[in-house]
This record gives sequence, C-alpha cells and structure tokens, in this order.
Amino acid sequence: MLRNSFRARLIVGAVLWISIGLLMSGFVLSRLFDELVVRQFDHDLTDHAEELRSLLERRSDGTLAIPRSLSDPRFAVPGSGLYWQIEGAGGQVLRSPSLERESLPFDAAELDHPRRVITNLGPLRLYQQLVPAGEGDPPLRLSIGVAQRTIDAELSHFDLALAASLAVIAIGLSGAAALQVTLGLRPLGRLRRALTEVRGGRVERLPDDLPHEVAPLVQDLNAMIGSNSEMLRRARTQAGTLAHSLKTSLAVLLDEAQQLKATGQSDSAAIVEAQCLKMQRQIDYEMARARAAARGTLGLACAVKETMAGIVSALAQLNRRRGIEIQLDAPEDLTVACDPQDFSEIIGNLADNAAKWARSTVRLSAGLSGGLVILSIEDDGPGIPEKDRETVFTLGARLDESTAGFGLGLAVTRELVTHYGGRVWIETSPLGGTRARVELPAVPG
Repeated sequence: MLRNSFRARLIVGAVLWISIGLLMSGFVLSRLFDELVVRQFDHDLTDHAEELRSLLERRSDGTLAIPRSLSDPRFAVPGSGLYWQIEGAGGQVLRSPSLERESLPFDAAELDHPRRVITNLGPLRLYQQLVPAGEGDPPLRLSIGVAQRTIDAELSHFDLALAASLAVIAIGLSGAAALQVTLGLRPLGRLRRALTEVRGGRVERLPDDLPHEVAPLVQDLNAMIGSNSEMLRRARTQAGTLAHSLKTSLAVLLDEAQQLKATGQSDSAAIVEAQCLKMQRQIDYEMARARAAARGTLGLACAVKETMAGIVSALAQLNRRRGIEIQLDAPEDLTVACDPQDFSEIIGNLADNAAKWARSTVRLSAGLSGGLVILSIEDDGPGIPEKDRETVFTLGARLDESTAGFGLGLAVTRELVTHYGGRVWIETSPLGGTRARVELPAVPG
C-alpha cells in the first residue's frame, strides 16, 4: 500500500514524525516535572523540619515535647506517608502519630539534604539534621520523611494527564496532516478522473484549469493524446490506401484469370485465382491488425448491448429460413474499451460461426467481472474437438473444407482481442455445442 500510494506515504510519514516529536516532548516534560515535584517535596520537607524545630520545647524536667500538631494533618494519620521523628539524649524519642511504632533510621553522614532510603515503611524521601540541644547535651537528631509512593502518585497523575493531552494533540495534528495531504493531492484525483473521462471517450482532452504544479504534465498529456490520435488516423488512412491499391490490382489479376479460363487455360487460371485469394486473405488480415493498432489509445469506448443487438438482428434476418433462434443477454450500461468497429468484428465473426453450425439456438451474453467485460457466444451445434480448439485460431485454418470461407475470421478475432489486452478461447457450451469466451477491458467507471 505504501509503495503504491503517495497519500498513504505522506500521511504515514506525517503521523510518524508527529508521534516521534510528541513522544520525545512527553519524555522531556515528564522528566522535568519529575525533577520539579521532587524539588517541591524536598522543599516541603525542609519547611516541615523548620516548623518542627520551632515547636520543639524542653520541659522543666528535661524531657522534650511538641505542644501542638504540625500544620500538615497527615502527620497525625497512621500510615499516611508523612512522618517525623526526634531523638534526644538518654534514648528519648518523639514520633509523629503517623509512624505508629516504627522508627526512622538516622545516618549522621547524610545530613541537611534530602535523599532516598529504604526503610521498614518502604522507600522514603528522608531529610535529617542535627539540632542543638543545650549546653553540655548532645544535639538532637531530627528526621522528616515522605513515602516515595506519595511522590510517585503525583508523578503518575501528571504522566497520565500529559499522555492524554499529547494523544489528543497527536490525533488532532495527524487529522490536520491527513486533511492537508488530501486537499493537496485533490488536483491529482481530478486529473485521474479526467483521464478516465478521456479513456471512456466522453471528452477528447484534459482540462487546462489545474494547478500550476501539474499544468506541465497536463500539457504534455494533451500533446501526447493529440499526437497519438493523429498518428492513428494517418496509419489507418495509409493502410486503407494501400489495401485499396492492392485490391484494385488483385481485381485486375482476377479478371485476367477469367480471360485465361475463357481461352481454355484453366490450370493457369486456377493458379492465378488461388494466389489472388491468398493475397486477399492476407490483406484482410493485415487490415484488421492495422485497425487494432488503436489498442490502449485514449478515448476508445463501445456500448456492448447496443452493438451486440445490431449483430443479433442481422444474424436473425440472415438465418430466418433455418429457424435459428438468436438470444441476447447483456446489461444496458456495460461499456468495453474497444473501437466500435473492431468490437463489431470480434462479435460478428464469433456469432457468424456460431450461427453457421447451430442447429436451433445461438446465445450471446455479456457481463462485468473485475474490470473485464466477459462475453460468451454459444451454439447447440456439433461442437469443436478439444484438440482443435487452438488450431481454429490459426490463419487459414478450416476444420471443414466443405463450408465456405477463408479461415480468416477467428484468426482476425484473436488478433483483435489480443491487441486490446484481452483473450479469447473455446470451450464446451451447456447447450451442447461450442462456447467462445472473450475477455476485454471495461471502460473505467
């Protein structure tokens, strides 16, 4: 899909770059917020330590006391994740209600800066300092800690909000990129539809009011269409002129053959006539090939049912005395990418053969499958042996020498069908005789 679609490549590329950019931005923002949150918690810990020091009192009996609760109510809730502890001389220890019976470890080597430690309460962010006690007494050991899970919860909440915001931005930017690509490539879609119109024979050239970026391409295509049509016209004219000249010469030779026969030179006359007929057959064949040179030419289109109906009418008239029934089944809107004259010759040759051998019925049908027009010409005659089904398409091949003809029709038919990019073959018909099948490209819709 990516290999064959500019739109898909551009959209996928834009989505990838948007996603990569937002992921990198999200990572950087998350790390910056992590540092900001940790610094904020560290600042709060030092503030709580200062508040705790300001509340600390030594009673007249020498014991330590905190007369009222700290400003943060979490210190009073067991297991809340926010703890304080003060250790004095003689093993005296004051703890926040949140610590219950647990203790905070003290490390004299890590003072006056918050750090991460593992305790019985789990990972903590811990701030510790020594507080002067009094003259002659060792300093008090003050500890303030916050559970790492509390910090992680703040970070997780931010990361979720950040991820959701970036996802919305990514979807919005990707949609905008897809819209921009679609709008930007719209002229190419219009050009494709215009080419389809030209191929379908509905217009003769591409429109000139396309954007400047594709205008040179349109001009070149229009020039190519015009040149191709002119070359085809000249080729057909020259082929027709040549055929006319040759046929005139052949008519003279045939007249001479008749003169020879009249003077008693029957053998010589027969030789001349046979050679003239052979040349006539070859001329007809080459003329069919010249007409088929239009294969792939833009603007070729032929209405299938209308053309086949004319052939059916003519065949019915020619075979009315034999009582042959000619049936037709084809949709009204089916169009084949083929010159009408060539299509008539293809169907006419096959239908004429079918009528020639049919006992009572000839059936013509058409349908569309996968961008191909599928044609069937059937009869209820004796049929063609499987071993001869390819031979009949050979130039000059005739399975029954007693019937009239040059063995040219099926050879021309295959030549025409092949030149239009299709194929033709013979198989057994459900009617009991022969079924000729033809595949030709349909006009793009």
